[in-house]
Amino acid sequence: MKKQALALFAASIIASATCASVQAASTLTVNGGNIKFMGSVVDAPCAVALESEDQIVKIEQVTLKSLGKKDAVSGQAKQFYVYLTNCDVSTYTNAAITFSGQTDAASTGSLANTAGSGGAVGVALRLFGPDGEKMDVNSGTASGTVPLSKGENTIPMSVDYLSTSDTPTAGAVEAVATFQIIYS
Repeated sequence: MKKQALALFAASIIASATCASVQAASTLTVNGGNIKFMGSVVDAPCAVALESEDQIVKIEQVTLKSLGKKDAVSGQAKQFYVYLTNCDVSTYTNAAITFSGQTDAASTGSLANTAGSGGAVGVALRLFGPDGEKMDVNSGTASGTVPLSKGENTIPMSVDYLSTSDTPTAGAVEAVATFQIIYS
């Protein structure tokens, strides 16, 4: 009987060890890819909010008729915003915007249509500052100023289609502008 109990005990230990090794999950490592982290530290009164960097502003479609003659805007400007965060107003209390980018040869100060093949011809984009005044790209002239408050701030801007010809043609319109913030 002792031999049977000893054999049964040994068998149960072996069975337990076998079950434990079967239940233990093995690990599998698979390369998942890279994650690129990007940011910057600025020596400025405010930081530009992430949603203001690399914006895409979708402008409503307009008809050729709404453009009118050369140097006319469609009158259907699209508002967009530059958001500033963590503003410290102990030194600077105002902000303004300047823009740079590829200008249209037929209309100095407007953004050229860079849509390429299939793009509208005789159409550019006109930028407007927070005061509604037109802004000339690459002029270095800043928009009207916006008073800053401590913390979060919003600078409203707008863009509109601009006819650079008496006979513009329909098509896509695209442009890229780089903005700078001027604190005073």
